[in-house]
Amino acid sequence: MKRLFLTILVAFFCLSEVAFAQKDMPYYSEINVDSLISATENLILLPEVKVYSNKRKAARAAKKYDKTVRNFKKVYPYVLEVSAIYRQIDDSLARMDSERQRRQYMNMREDQIMAHYKPIMSKFTLSQAKMFVKLLDRECGSTAYEVIKTLKGGFFAGTCQLFACMFGNDLKRSYDSDISDKALEILVIQYRQGRLG
Repeated sequence: MKRLFLTILVAFFCLSEVAFAQKDMPYYSEINVDSLISATENLILLPEVKVYSNKRKAARAAKKYDKTVRNFKKVYPYVLEVSAIYRQIDDSLARMDSERQRRQYMNMREDQIMAHYKPIMSKFTLSQAKMFVKLLDRECGSTAYEVIKTLKGGFFAGTCQLFACMFGNDLKRSYDSDISDKALEILVIQYRQGRLG
């Protein structure tokens, strides 16, 4: 009986100590804003990581992503070059007065562009060509169809569009950074930040 009484007394004493200790804890009604600011100054934002549950699906998705990155690395530098050339040609044409002078300038530039870029772009795969068309719209602000129409005329642009449609491409396709081309937009951002080796 003494043991039971002693056990109950010890348990009661321990419980009362916990209860009193919790009452003595201070309650913070205000938050120190300065300490929060200093705590978030060294905040490092990490890129989003996707976790896949199915190994086969993950392997396929990783393979597809690697292919997209490979194509992007091959295509995007040429997109930047071509968009810079297009802006330069557009500025030069705007400063010329006569139509004859514009035609001569365009013929000269076309020969230069074709001599340099035709061997390169003829080696593009279909997926690389589609990516090139999308990224060209992003960088130029004009679809590939509009660029060709400006440089070569409407008939030639229509012929190129017909030929592209036969192979599943669309020169009039606009770049949509929010929905259909979101993955490309992320790659562009990473490329410009130097994070895309």
